[in-house]
Amino acid sequence: MNNVTIVLPTYRNPKCLDLCLRSAVENRVDANNKIIVIVDGYLDESKSVLEKYSTAPALFFIDNGTNRGMQYSQNIGVMSADTKYVCIVNDDNVFGKEWDKRMMEEIIRLEDEYGDKAVLTPNQIEPPTGGHSMFGFPTEALGESPESFQYDKWIATEPTYDKKEFTNDGQIYPFVMKKKWYLAVGGFDTFYNSPNICDWDFFLKLELLGFTFKRSHYLHLYHFGSVATKKNAESATFKEKEARAFQTYYFKWGAQPYNKPGVNSKIPPDGVFRGFSVPPKGD
Repeated sequence: MNNVTIVLPTYRNPKCLDLCLRSAVENRVDANNKIIVIVDGYLDESKSVLEKYSTAPALFFIDNGTNRGMQYSQNIGVMSADTKYVCIVNDDNVFGKEWDKRMMEEIIRLEDEYGDKAVLTPNQIEPPTGGHSMFGFPTEALGESPESFQYDKWIATEPTYDKKEFTNDGQIYPFVMKKKWYLAVGGFDTFYNSPNICDWDFFLKLELLGFTFKRSHYLHLYHFGSVATKKNAESATFKEKEARAFQTYYFKWGAQPYNKPGVNSKIPPDGVFRGFSVPPKGD
């Protein structure tokens, strides 16, 4: 069957995790669409949230035992999934009504139009003063934290953004794809000592193999925006690791990271890497 597993890594972010799980469980149509939460260290901080949802159908928890990193968490979650599709979601996202039904409709529609090698990104709605405006996400003042979030208003508002269209800005989180392709390219490279840049690396690998990337405007998540890394006491450490990740990327590919959402490509304009080159898509 064409079912999907939500792969949800979480790191020291219990309030967001609580809201994310509530929305995923309450708004799921088909319990054959599973949810796997990977707790990346500090289990005690999330224990009460995990217990709260422990009886929800098709909801599973993996404890890394210690902080192993986002890449490891995602990879182990995907490996544990037994569905055809996987969806990588951060814990600072909130699902909308009938998210799984819409998700499956959209990924199948995308593959029917563009072929088997396809990656789908849901649209995200963000608070006006947060998030990543470089991606052109719509904004809605529903709250900038789990404590202030207007959940009921979100459930009512989210369908008003519906458009049955794909746009060429899909090389970003969250994303949906076939599990076989995630594993075929080795998942996320754990060589990176950072939760950043490794996603650019992952999308580049897929792009080099001819994948199509689209954003769906018929499937939406609310996004608070990097609460667990860039907006807390560990932000300085995160920035240091991010800087090292840029160096790791250059060492691996022999090219600087390239990311322009409007271009929807990780291939630099000259298409030159260490030891090979590819035709660029252009600016």
